[in-house]
Amino acid sequence: MKKNLLNLMLLLIALTGLQATAAIPSGYYNTALGKSDRDLMLSLHQKIHGHYEIFYRNLWPKFQTTDCENNIIIDRYSTTQYTYQTGQCGTYSGIGDCYNREHSVPNSWWGGGKEDTDTMYSDLFHIYPVDGWVNAERGNYPFGDCANGSARGTGKLGRCSHSGYTGTVFEVADEYKGDFARTYFYMVVRYMHQVGTWTQGEGSVVFTNSSYKHLTPWAISQLLEWHRNDPVSTLESKRNEAVYGIQHNRNPFIDHPELAEFLWGDRVGTPWTGSTSTDPVISSPSNGSTINVGTNTGNGVSKEITVKGVYLTKSVTVSVTGTGFSVTPTTLTAAAVNAGTTITVTYNGTAANATGRLTITSSEVTSNVTLTATYNTGGGSGGTETIETWEGCTGYGAYTTTFIQGAAFAWNTNNVGIWSGDPNANGSLSCRFGKNADSYIEMAEDVTEGASKVTFFAAKYGSDATATVQLQYSTNGGSTWTTVGTCQPNATWQQYIFNLDVTGNVRFKIAQTSGSRLNIDDIAITSNPGTVVINPMIDITAIDAMEAVQGEPSTVVRGTVSGVENSENITLMVQGNFEISLDRTTWGRYILMDPTGEVFYVRLADTGTVGEFDGTLTARTSQLSAHADVHGTVTPKTATQGDVNMDGKCTIADVTVLINYLLSGSPEGVDVVAANVNGDDKVNISDVTALINLLLTGSSKMMTGWDAYPAEGGILVVNFTNEPLEVYNFDGDLRAVVVGNVKVKLPTGIYVVASDNDSRKVVVK
Repeated sequence: MKKNLLNLMLLLIALTGLQATAAIPSGYYNTALGKSDRDLMLSLHQKIHGHYEIFYRNLWPKFQTTDCENNIIIDRYSTTQYTYQTGQCGTYSGIGDCYNREHSVPNSWWGGGKEDTDTMYSDLFHIYPVDGWVNAERGNYPFGDCANGSARGTGKLGRCSHSGYTGTVFEVADEYKGDFARTYFYMVVRYMHQVGTWTQGEGSVVFTNSSYKHLTPWAISQLLEWHRNDPVSTLESKRNEAVYGIQHNRNPFIDHPELAEFLWGDRVGTPWTGSTSTDPVISSPSNGSTINVGTNTGNGVSKEITVKGVYLTKSVTVSVTGTGFSVTPTTLTAAAVNAGTTITVTYNGTAANATGRLTITSSEVTSNVTLTATYNTGGGSGGTETIETWEGCTGYGAYTTTFIQGAAFAWNTNNVGIWSGDPNANGSLSCRFGKNADSYIEMAEDVTEGASKVTFFAAKYGSDATATVQLQYSTNGGSTWTTVGTCQPNATWQQYIFNLDVTGNVRFKIAQTSGSRLNIDDIAITSNPGTVVINPMIDITAIDAMEAVQGEPSTVVRGTVSGVENSENITLMVQGNFEISLDRTTWGRYILMDPTGEVFYVRLADTGTVGEFDGTLTARTSQLSAHADVHGTVTPKTATQGDVNMDGKCTIADVTVLINYLLSGSPEGVDVVAANVNGDDKVNISDVTALINLLLTGSSKMMTGWDAYPAEGGILVVNFTNEPLEVYNFDGDLRAVVVGNVKVKLPTGIYVVASDNDSRKVVVK
């Protein structure tokens, strides 16, 4: 038995040590290497979005892990030492009364927010426990320097003294300025498709939708100054690890503070290498990558490849190996590579499936790339068609400027809505442009197989003026656009066809240049003939129904998400009264999965209400989606004798609740059936006597699973067998041996009651 207790303590020590030595997971940021500007932000966004969502009401206990030392809350707004368990707000009338949950990015900036629909409402990376009164004084003002501000806890409130803004700001203590700056950088990247609209009230001072950076010039200058002057601290790194353990995503600007410079600072336009060093690096094409040159249909096939590096000082040599492959030019200057240049690789071979190697090397650096190509004198197969049907989209029935995850592609939109019930639609949903001639839909990510044809169905809306629409494409991530052609959809619902010849990465934009409302549906993109096309897919297994008794834990059912030929992480989300988990320990509304999928678990989130519950599981990537229905049932709870407060056990607390009920007559929080302890169908003072006798006799209904509980002046060890029970403190010291029901006087502390066979419950006195 002592051995079991020792093992328990060793496990606790091991877990503590593991947390203290945690580091960035290997390869966590690999997909962002070599990227710059918007592509860099997008890569980081794709890595950290889709985290485990925690209900706002469940944030309180998380602070014990993220913002607590020795049971004292770390308050970044005041010097008050709040005890974790007892300091929560509550009401307050001055500093030091209680601590609250602070949205460092005020939720009013995005319109108030609801915890069940707005992920950012409960994102721990920007929610801190802080003094309630100071939090209220800060209000919705932005963060900033105010040289002559008045004190509010450890911060100041007053007119901004940083160039570019003169309104009221809240200045935090110097030791936390960098923390909050990096919090804001995280929020821009995590919510890059939404944050540009967080401009209600003072939000317009900080956020903007004018560029991918989504921060106003003043905010960039102010936050970078705080970021540079207050480097990442050990406290901040520990919090990053703690939140990662809960939400399963990280703050990149704590792990790699230099990233702020690459996105907003003095290294904009420079590919990120993952290091703060100035060692020469070839970022594109990345070492170890694979490039498909295409299909030789008899006249050879060529592919233009971008070569870009950073900090190179020596010229590089370009060469290829493999039958049928050639490259031009064969030498590049260091300056050209640093600025970004192109080479052309050609395949003139006749092998059905050829491979080769492209080598870019100098005395400083080398990048080796695998080349693939095919031969087919009959030409390409005509390509694979992918269609945007809009089916499955929810919550977009209004004209908005937002990010929309469609059925096949991800889109950035302006003055556009997804509507049901329109007469012009293929299926139940279609895309409708607004009345103003500024509407557009723009793919948020590239199609990687090129395109030979784009088609879509369109018609003007009702009797509105005929609109002119342009189809445009971009091969540089949306920096510049080329017009393919125009059309003027009339009242007849018909298909418009645009042929083109684009290879490699490409994205499309449909932009309205004149006229009024129109509908667009079934946007089909055909990959470029001759390219190798893989058709990825994801799927969710059917989910069994869940059951629960009112107020008690739900059954947990198992499901599987599978991915075939999918290269993106999968986000699984659930709607309705349900939660999902990968490990049956951490539960939330969202899960980030590997590209091949994973096993997951579902349960009812709230069992307090009796009834039938339906919901939907959705698995998504930027290109794919899958859905499954979920169902659960909560049945009424059968009363347990003496469990007056309905907490699942009968204890001295039920006596208190029963007496209060008899005095007040209020049934709130009382199970009246369970309160009829003596079974005479009446609830009166005699039931109090019966309940006390029930507790004193040690009925199994009262002692469910417990071997001891606190008693005045000691602990009462309950033992209805002749087996000796031993009482240990958490240092492993034997403090008592008990046979029978005995009250043991012990100092205040934490104790383990154990038998010869196993350890039992922990008792806190």
